[in-house]
Amino acid sequence: MFSRLYTTAICIILFPIVNLSAAYKDEVHHTQLTNELSLRGISVPTGAGVGVTQVEAREDTNLNNTLDSNEGYRPNSSSSEFSGKTITDVSNLGQDPSNHGTSVGRNLYGNTTSISPGVTAISVYETNNFLGSGWYSGTPSTESNPLQNHSWVTWRANSNAAPRRMDYAVNRDGFLPIVGIYNSDYGEQTTASDIPDTYGSIYNGITVGVSDGTHRYGTTTYDGAGRTKPDIVAPGGIPGSNPATQYTSFATPIITAAAAFLIDAAGSNTAAKDQLTLKAILLAGADKSISANWDQTPTRPIDDVYGAGELDIYQSYFIQQGGQQIVGSTIGTHGWNLANLSSNSSETYTINISSGFRLRRLSVLVTWNRKVKKQGPFFNPSLANMSLELTDDDDSSIVQSSDSAVDNIEHIWRDSGSELEAGGYTLTVVTDDAVQYAIAWRSELYQDYTLWSSTAFTSSTPSAEQDPTDDPDGDGIENQLEQAFGGDPETSDLSILPISETIEDVGQSYLQISYRKPDFENGLNYTVETVTDLNGIWSSSISEVELISITSETGGYDRYTYRRVAPLSSHEKAFLRVSLTQ
Repeated sequence: MFSRLYTTAICIILFPIVNLSAAYKDEVHHTQLTNELSLRGISVPTGAGVGVTQVEAREDTNLNNTLDSNEGYRPNSSSSEFSGKTITDVSNLGQDPSNHGTSVGRNLYGNTTSISPGVTAISVYETNNFLGSGWYSGTPSTESNPLQNHSWVTWRANSNAAPRRMDYAVNRDGFLPIVGIYNSDYGEQTTASDIPDTYGSIYNGITVGVSDGTHRYGTTTYDGAGRTKPDIVAPGGIPGSNPATQYTSFATPIITAAAAFLIDAAGSNTAAKDQLTLKAILLAGADKSISANWDQTPTRPIDDVYGAGELDIYQSYFIQQGGQQIVGSTIGTHGWNLANLSSNSSETYTINISSGFRLRRLSVLVTWNRKVKKQGPFFNPSLANMSLELTDDDDSSIVQSSDSAVDNIEHIWRDSGSELEAGGYTLTVVTDDAVQYAIAWRSELYQDYTLWSSTAFTSSTPSAEQDPTDDPDGDGIENQLEQAFGGDPETSDLSILPISETIEDVGQSYLQISYRKPDFENGLNYTVETVTDLNGIWSSSISEVELISITSETGGYDRYTYRRVAPLSSHEKAFLRVSLTQ
């Protein structure tokens, strides 16, 4: 049955794996997220309690174009990266560990490399053995883990069999398969845009490319032609090696680890852990700045090279934490919903932008599954045709729409150059068939000084006293500072100013300062600086002053607290200040 099969790992590794930290974490904003959560006193998700399935192709480590009997697929369980893990070799073929499988495992659940080191239960399959358990013919075996990782591809004689069975199993078991697209320098395709059927052509999962664009990309040929792939990209450097050379094999487990991270972060919220919700959140959070050429059209929801963009776990986390917001509600800047639509119907979500604000970097993404009905030996698919539309409530005009006839993703993206003005807007989700869908969104409220001043002053303040350096209420706080710290320029209130104090910590005294900052973007940069001599040069170096906490306050503000690194005992005097720049 498998004589016609050409299966390959998407990359072959031929050198020892060294234990280096993962630089990619900065790129996908994991470092930024973990730092902020720590400063806010929030536990960082680790993927704890999430089981994963890792399917691996055997590796020709001898480079003799033959798979010797000992050449295997499984990760090396003796690696320190996998200490404390239970790696179950389900296929149990008795072969040597694979460098490829080990590197995939490091990015997926490695103790120091992965963003989800808390994943400890891993089921490993060899590709032929996996496909032979009903995933190519017959009925797929039950998947009990919420995530599958496939860092391999293949083309098969019956190009519909594997994708349809995968989509069927997703609907039946509720897991999320995450699969790599081929690298650009591998494969037998006649054109660079050919997407493999197994599993690059699935509907009910996430297909992954690499951040530098060196992957096969374009549109599907098999089982539903014309769909844009990949869905998302991630850094694909070999763990412990030069990150400049990227492979989809190692980008794919980074996306899988991100999904595990979000499952952990969801806690007991079942809807937040649903595979559709996870997909929508990951794609809606993706970073478009990965390419200056990222684009979309009304009928092509995502970029034809970079998909929805590069993984941004910071944005995806806060989309999830924005919470489920029901149909018909006025939605916040971040959030999601999992809902059902009946045949030939629509549902709406409202966006209200207050006077004095604009909304930018709006990313809204809808996704739904292909239905696959098993009828005897056949797996017959059907796909609802959905659309997404953003309209202006003032005149019901269409601001932007996404209406692909073939994809099971619809996406609206508006960058900082396409801001929405104050007012009301409506997001409308439409379907021609009964369907369950997930919608996720993120956006950024923006208010610079001009916008702020348009609502901050009443007629009692002459226009001549509305400049940034004016002080119409005479409290000694200029208008620019009133904006920065959340004051009312017409009411005297010194309590908005930064607070400087001396605190005791482990027997030492430290000078610290805290200030209020709005939780929306206001066009200002806040920098805390220190000096020990007022005639000296002020410094913001992290070796001299450090951010120690962020706490939420009422009214949409956060309080940032900084402290001098050196105790007061090291100097006769010291000073701190908050510097503002535009």
